Amino acid sequence: MEPSLGLAWTSAIVAWVAAVPLWRFTQHTITVAHEGGHAAFGVVTGQKITGIKVTANGGGVTNFAPGIPWLADLLITLAGYLGPSAVGLGGVFLLLHGRPGVVLWASLVLLALILIKIRNGLGFVAVVGTGLVLYWVLHTWSEPGQLAFAHFWVWFLLIGGVRTITNLFWGVARNNQESDAAVLAKLTLLPDIVWLGIFWLGTMAALVYGGARLLRLDQ
Repeated sequence: MEPSLGLAWTSAIVAWVAAVPLWRFTQHTITVAHEGGHAAFGVVTGQKITGIKVTANGGGVTNFAPGIPWLADLLITLAGYLGPSAVGLGGVFLLLHGRPGVVLWASLVLLALILIKIRNGLGFVAVVGTGLVLYWVLHTWSEPGQLAFAHFWVWFLLIGGVRTITNLFWGVARNNQESDAAVLAKLTLLPDIVWLGIFWLGTMAALVYGGARLLRLDQ
């Protein structure tokens, strides 16, 4: 089934509502994607993941065994705030090639892999809850319904990726030395405000480019 322009716009609006006014209730899903980005690059760079936690304030932490090399540490830290947007862009590519089911199944598989490393109750609820929604859609919704939800899901990841930068902004403003920007500042000697800007530009570029493709504004 070919997606319509109306579907793209409607799913974008619904996703914006979920990612902005309802952020208090949906932010943990984006946090899972954020920590998944850290974990993915940890695996790619050969680091041992000891656990992933999601906190009540919308934050999270991915712990690794000691002794991470400088470059691996840099890549792992960079991957967090860019993670949701990267997954969203991957979803855009799949939707443009008519694979909404693959978008949902791939997301479900990624959640299952993250679940293996979850080490606290809230993280377990966030991952399992999101996974159950995806599983329910895949097994009970019709093909048009799955197409609509896949569009919503991709938009939510793209918009949520930008929305989560607000949390980083407050972390930088409050001189939080545990934020990803502060960690990158220690690794590179570039100020944390520079890394805040890089994260914002990266997530915004993903939203603009991915959104333009879904809305066919680049045609």
